[in-house]
Amino acid sequence: MSAGAPALGATWDVVIVGAGPAGCAAAITLAGFGWRVLLAEPRTAPRFKLGESIAPGAMGLVRQFLGPLDDTPGQAQACFRTAGNVSVWSGPQPEVTDFFYTPSQHGQCVDRLLFDQALRDRAVVAGAQIMAGGRFVSCSRLTEGQLRWQVVLAQSTGQSVHRTRFLLDASGRAAVVGRALGVAAQVVDTLFAYAQWYDSTIEDRDCHTRIESGPAGWWYSNRLPGAAARRLLVFHTDSDLPTARTAARKAGFDALLGASTHLGPLLQSKGYLPDDMPIRGASAGSQRLQDFGGADWLAVGDAAQAYDPLSSQGIWKALDSGSEAGHLVHYQLQADAPVGQDQSYIRQYMAHQDQRWQQYVAQRNFYYRQQSRWCDDVFWRRRMAA
Repeated sequence: MSAGAPALGATWDVVIVGAGPAGCAAAITLAGFGWRVLLAEPRTAPRFKLGESIAPGAMGLVRQFLGPLDDTPGQAQACFRTAGNVSVWSGPQPEVTDFFYTPSQHGQCVDRLLFDQALRDRAVVAGAQIMAGGRFVSCSRLTEGQLRWQVVLAQSTGQSVHRTRFLLDASGRAAVVGRALGVAAQVVDTLFAYAQWYDSTIEDRDCHTRIESGPAGWWYSNRLPGAAARRLLVFHTDSDLPTARTAARKAGFDALLGASTHLGPLLQSKGYLPDDMPIRGASAGSQRLQDFGGADWLAVGDAAQAYDPLSSQGIWKALDSGSEAGHLVHYQLQADAPVGQDQSYIRQYMAHQDQRWQQYVAQRNFYYRQQSRWCDDVFWRRRMAA
C-alpha cells in the first residue's frame, strides 16, 4: 500500500451510510437476520434536532424497533404521549384532531437525540457495527465474486476501504451515495424551517401539536420532553422569500410571532421567553431521488424521499422504508444472483417507493389547498399552482 492510500477495512454483507432512524431500522433488520452490517455515521457527537412528533399510525413501528414508549419515570426525559393536533389552518378558529379515536389512541413526542441514540444502541445489540465519524467519500463497483462494492470512508484518523455485497444510502437529504452514482434529486420546493426554543417558569402540560397558517408560511409548536415548561416553535417559509431573511433574525422571528393569532398569545399566556440560542434553520422542502436504487444499492429515509413537515411522517417514513429495505435486501442477498441480474426485490422496493411518493404529493397538495385565507400571497400561490 502506497503512502497516503486508504487502509484496507473489513468485508461486509451490507454497508449503510448514515445512522439515523432509516439506517438504524435497516441495520437492526439485517443484523437480526445474521448479516454482517456496517453502519457508518458521519457525526461523532450529537447535534441539535428540531424535535419530532410521531403520528399515531407510526406507533406500531416504533414499538417494533424500540419496544413501548411510555410516560414512565425512566422515560419521562425522552418522550411523552401526544393527545392530538390543534390547527388554525383553513379558518381563524382552532380545529382539534383527537388521537383517542385512532388505533393507538395517542401519538408520541420524542427527544430526537435520545430517540436516535436508542435506535443506534438497538442496532449494536442486534449485531451491527457502528463507525462513528465515518464519512462517505466514494464508492465503485466490483465485478468479480460476491462483493459488489468498494466503499471509501473517512475518519479523523484517515480513510479506509470497505468491500460489501450491498450498499444502502441512509444519508438524509444529502443522499451522498445516490448523488455519487449520478442519480439526480428532484426538488419540489424551497421550504425552510426556522426554529426557536422557549422557556417558562410556569408549568405547561400541553400534549397537543399546534399548527397555524400565516400570510407567508406556517407555524409548528410542541412542548418538549424532559421539561415541564420548554417549547419548540418553528416557522416554515420558502428560503427565497423576504420573510425568510426576517425569520432568520431573533427580532424578525419575534415580530412574525407577534402577528400570529394563536401561538403568540398561547406562549404569552404561559410566560414563555426565547432562550439565548440563535435561530436555527434546516431545509424542510419536498424532494426525491430520480431513482430510489439500482443494482445492489437502495436509498432509504430522507435520502430516498424527504417530506414536508406538515405531513408528520418523518420518523414514520424513515422506520418504514428502512424496515422494508432491510427485508428485501435480505431476500436479495439470499438469492445471491450474479452481478446486475435478478434484481426483482430491488425493483419491488423502487416501485413501492414511487407509489408512496405519488400518494404523498397528492396528500401534500390537498392539505395546502385547504388553506384559503392567504391565496394572494406568494408562498400560498406557489402551492395552489402545484
